Amino acid sequence: MQEAGCFAIVLEKIPAALGKRVATELKIPIIGIGAGMHVDGQVLVMHDMLGINREFSPRFLRRYLNLYDQILEATKHYISDVKSGDFPTENEQY
Repeated sequence: MQEAGCFAIVLEKIPAALGKRVATELKIPIIGIGAGMHVDGQVLVMHDMLGINREFSPRFLRRYLNLYDQILEATKHYISDVKSGDFPTENEQY
């Protein structure tokens, strides 16, 4: 593929041994999303990493935060404030 002009490859959700083989045999950067530790770089989608989406949970996903519950509560609070007339206030208008 590099002879055909590829400047990089992204490998997603493949066995680590295959990711290592590709990274070893090619000179172009190999980026992994669940392709093991032996590739040249890693991708982790921010929404997944921060725990914004909790339905998606592949083996390679490491959540560093759980923002889902905080976002849900903040959204409920916002909706409640709008419905009650508490938002916006005089100070929050132009």
